[in-house]
Amino acid sequence: MKLSMKKLACASTAVLGLCVNSAMAVSISSDGKDLGNLDVLIKGMSILYAEDNGYDPNNGTSYLLKLKYESQAWNNLKAGAGFYANGDIFGITDFETERVARGMFVTDDGSTKSQLGELYLKYNAEKFTLHGGNQRYATPLTTIAYSNMPNFYRAYGASTTAIDGLKLGAAQITEMSFGARAMTDFGLIGEATKTAGAAINSSLIGQAEFHEISTATFGSGAAETNGITVANATYTGLENTTIGLWDYYVDDIANNVYLHADTMIPLEGMKLKLSGQYLNQQETGDHLGGTLDFDLFGLKAALGSKKWSVYAAVNSSGGDTAMLNAWGGDPAYTSSIFSRNEYRKNVDAYKIGASYKIMKNLIIKVSYANYGKSDTSAPRKVLGLSGPGMVAPQTDAYEADIVLVYKPKKNVMLKTFLANRGSEYDGIEGKDLTQNHFRVIASYKY
Repeated sequence: MKLSMKKLACASTAVLGLCVNSAMAVSISSDGKDLGNLDVLIKGMSILYAEDNGYDPNNGTSYLLKLKYESQAWNNLKAGAGFYANGDIFGITDFETERVARGMFVTDDGSTKSQLGELYLKYNAEKFTLHGGNQRYATPLTTIAYSNMPNFYRAYGASTTAIDGLKLGAAQITEMSFGARAMTDFGLIGEATKTAGAAINSSLIGQAEFHEISTATFGSGAAETNGITVANATYTGLENTTIGLWDYYVDDIANNVYLHADTMIPLEGMKLKLSGQYLNQQETGDHLGGTLDFDLFGLKAALGSKKWSVYAAVNSSGGDTAMLNAWGGDPAYTSSIFSRNEYRKNVDAYKIGASYKIMKNLIIKVSYANYGKSDTSAPRKVLGLSGPGMVAPQTDAYEADIVLVYKPKKNVMLKTFLANRGSEYDGIEGKDLTQNHFRVIASYKY
């Protein structure tokens, strides 16, 4: 028996420059027989500089190891398993005296923790698909930027393309596992407003562990619910255009409706992409999350060629409340590395950005986003203030990012980013709530 491995492209993507790695997998064969695909990723990241103000995380060095195997199809059925491990590198991180980037780890002390985050079955017939088990589950309201260990979902669903140009799907999410950056989503990005992808301090229930949806939303002791029911329709019958409608019914908590449209206009040597989005959230059932009344509108235009690109985007939120954004979703156009203020109450945000290919394997990306002042208050404790209670926004929030990505080989990535950010609570009682955060990331994918 002779074994061979052949590298193939896959669909791993980068989001906001936080988890970029080469999109490669390895096809395994024996005597010409396909045995499936193997995906191995080794990734490390470290903070090189940050403000010493108690707000900007200034210490952290961590790693991610990913080992994933997906079998070949047998009677249209595939099985997959993905093992992930995350922790501190050689005890470099100072957990005692520094402001640690807790979103780089899934434990409070940086000790290694592993998880079988993916364990699933997929059935693919000509126009019909079934899937079930632990998986990444990439949809608009279950996809978010991650640093090391990602979020996982226990979900079961089906989809069909029996009607030309129309894809219909339905799924049930019963449990969720918070990854490393969920701590940042709740604390540094969300500032405990429950609007940035996590509504609780996930370390209190355990990261890299599966929890009922109600527990993932409210913490231990939450009333039991029936999870999240997802229904979606995607229409591609118009040339270069995609229209998608998603409904996420979170039992006894919230109903989230998301609509998006994207169209591509080819130009001479360039492409123009125009996008629009609408998100609505209302309370449902027993109103376990309280009154919810949130709307978000968005528009985006992007123009680019093989060498450069530019874009501009706006988001505007309305309604009587902020969004309860608790389940790892971030479809908005104006999000930045450390900012998602557009999910707060009454925000008018804009973002502009550009990228330029300096040479074949070197790209620079720059962006600036401004979020104004929302009507959402934050707990004093999470901002480093003494005493109980909440504080109102003080100033306009903003973030400027510079990202440099170098890929000497398809399976090797080196990246640095500098994020300059100001919280809308900056200046409260003399507090410096700004970031000037410089980080380096390296990954190898086999």
